[in-house]
Amino acid sequence: MDTALVLNGQPYRLHVRAETDSTERLKTTYQPYAGHFEQARGYQGRFTFTLHDGSGRQVFRRQLRKTDFFKSAGGDIVTESEALLPELLAYSAPFGALVFTLDFMVPDSDVGSQVVLLLDLTGRVLRLSDGRGPGSGPDCDPALTTDGRALLTGSELLRPHQPPLRLTKPDADLAGAFLLSDTTLLVVYAPGKSHLIQSPGAPETYGRTPTQQQLRAPNAYVRHTHNGRVLSRFRYGGFYEELGYTIPRHYLHGTATHYLLDEQRGLRLVPLAKANLPTEVRFAAMRPYTPPRKPAEVRFELQSSGSGFAFYVDTTSQVPRIRYQRLEY
Repeated sequence: MDTALVLNGQPYRLHVRAETDSTERLKTTYQPYAGHFEQARGYQGRFTFTLHDGSGRQVFRRQLRKTDFFKSAGGDIVTESEALLPELLAYSAPFGALVFTLDFMVPDSDVGSQVVLLLDLTGRVLRLSDGRGPGSGPDCDPALTTDGRALLTGSELLRPHQPPLRLTKPDADLAGAFLLSDTTLLVVYAPGKSHLIQSPGAPETYGRTPTQQQLRAPNAYVRHTHNGRVLSRFRYGGFYEELGYTIPRHYLHGTATHYLLDEQRGLRLVPLAKANLPTEVRFAAMRPYTPPRKPAEVRFELQSSGSGFAFYVDTTSQVPRIRYQRLEY
């Protein structure tokens, strides 16, 4: 990858290379489940990051090996994965860092992991964090706010000169998180922590066994990106789990509002101007859609685990005015 960049107002060129070294074998032992050990085999890989300024002078050259990512991405997955080319997510001036994502995949499978890497402009590693795991984990794509002052990874929110804000909880799975704006993010939890379930005469499996109290308590939180303060909380059950968690949602520029689908209830609305005051519009409060579409209506679709919906939102109304229809796939 060869990319022209403007960093702090100055031109630079970034070159990134990934290569597998078949002369150096890797082997690691891991536990797919308690008490059972297996070995993963593969080859060493190297990732080289080189930055030049506008005159062609080398600013830094940093090389990392696959083994540098064992802790953050899982030694078994990294061992078996090819050395895949890192992707540049963004540059953040407040962090003074280039932000990359690195994917690791077990060949011929949907098993993998992702790492978020921060390199400063001397090539020093500032942080390794987990990204969005392909085929598993929370609905949480790494994202940088437009002002560069907050970076969302697969499990934490990073801010310059502040400790990481961990999003994981001991009594729940992180179902997903995403930035609402430069100053707010939404975090959703699946009540009950995933654990090994053993039943007589049945194969071992993983699942959640939440308590009734957990099922009734709020599990979605709007938080401030600067200080982590919880601005609002509510109960949301619209996420689903197939290959990882999914939070069906859509952002509509015409109303500056995020819409979250709950196929059993309706839509949860989180407006940018009042993220601390999310509202719910139940299906019973919406009119079923009948043609024609009105000039002020904007249509979008959302898919749940079992149903598809089209919503028609009146972008001129001060109060939510929404029509909907169920879709057949």
